[in-house]
Amino acid sequence: MAVYLDFWDAIVLASAEMDPEHPALEEHAVDQALELAQDGVQGVTDAGLGMEGEPAPDPEVISVEPTDEPRTVVIRDCQGAGDWRVVGETEPRSRNVRVDAKLQRDLFDWWVVDMQVWGNDTC
Repeated sequence: MAVYLDFWDAIVLASAEMDPEHPALEEHAVDQALELAQDGVQGVTDAGLGMEGEPAPDPEVISVEPTDEPRTVVIRDCQGAGDWRVVGETEPRSRNVRVDAKLQRDLFDWWVVDMQVWGNDTC
């Protein structure tokens, strides 16, 4: 669970700094999840919209495989907006966003490998 929350911290940091290549993103994610985060930050950057504040994640573990020595964990999050918003705006643009994520462990560490963000009011 920690790597998922740390990945969101990295997304928040990269969004605030408008840097889709921020090294913190690569510390927690690979493959599709990393590409999704970089594309999202790139979209914010291309639109000239800095972000501030933080979302309010509320993740829960949906599955663990294998149960005796986990190597894959699936998380479902109903992420509240918290105070994460576009700089200069008073309200967040989205609330109650369902996020599904798959985490995998390699020989050394856990990584977010796949993530889908469903959109506003999906949970």
